[in-house]
Amino acid sequence: MKKLLIATTALVAGASAATADVTISGYGRFGLQYVEDRGTDLENTIISSRLRLNVDATTETDVGVTFGARLRLQYDDGDTQTNGNAARFSVGYEGLTVQVGNVDTAWDSVGLTYDSEMGYEDSSFGDSVNPFFAYNSKSQNSGYQGVAATYSIADVNLYFSYIDPDQYVADLNGPLSSFSHGIAGVGVKEEIGLAADWSNGQISVAAAINLNSAGIADFDTYFIGGAYNFGDGNVGLNYYNYDDSVDDVSQVTLYGNYTFGATTLKAYVSDLDLSGADTAYGIGADYSLGEGARLSGAIQSGFAGQTVADVGVRFDF
Repeated sequence: MKKLLIATTALVAGASAATADVTISGYGRFGLQYVEDRGTDLENTIISSRLRLNVDATTETDVGVTFGARLRLQYDDGDTQTNGNAARFSVGYEGLTVQVGNVDTAWDSVGLTYDSEMGYEDSSFGDSVNPFFAYNSKSQNSGYQGVAATYSIADVNLYFSYIDPDQYVADLNGPLSSFSHGIAGVGVKEEIGLAADWSNGQISVAAAINLNSAGIADFDTYFIGGAYNFGDGNVGLNYYNYDDSVDDVSQVTLYGNYTFGATTLKAYVSDLDLSGADTAYGIGADYSLGEGARLSGAIQSGFAGQTVADVGVRFDF
């Protein structure tokens, strides 16, 4: 991804030196979004857009340890202003990176889980339907705090994350806690995630466990996926299990894509083992415009039978 270099080298005292960089990266997207029966007195078709700017600052010490931080600015259609978010800090050495603050969680970072997404908005009903904590693009509860670690060796990536919804209070269910699901009888706990993925370029596998997902006590979720790349495309299968101590629900998503020239065709089908849920599916296509830009479109049908569609442009920088 192309990045705008704002500052490059900073010298430290003596003969040793540390390199410091501040970069801006992100993407923009805009186009038409259709949601069937969006709501009473609401338009089904709107112009949907997003501009995201990531501001990353890093410095590398003379012994090879990298310290970093990220802030994000984001505007989505319907916002009254561009919004910032909470900071993420990191320290990395060789294959290990540790994050503190508004961290990337294990469940949200593991490979394959988002590979069924399509359209210029990169969406899919085949994604995991359970709530979970993730890097937050906009402002958060001031007590939210996370610690995460990623270790990469050869073709294997290992992930760990721990999220405290409100670190300032001793009892997350107490009256002083600023975090609440607003659901009677639902307890709050810290979320703990573990995940791993591996790929040799042709075969990819991934798995994850999320305990107390989204801070909901005893809501544990599981994921395993596999994919095969046959050169001009790939096919994959993702399995999710959601166990909230009352229900045990599973979801299976089969997806694939095929590229010829500048065009990539995409499709998926997802089954949710829940009473009354329809089978979800989607078809879409991307057309590469070069230099990180693409024209994309998709039409999808959700678990409630609703139809959504989008067509537009996305460009990365």
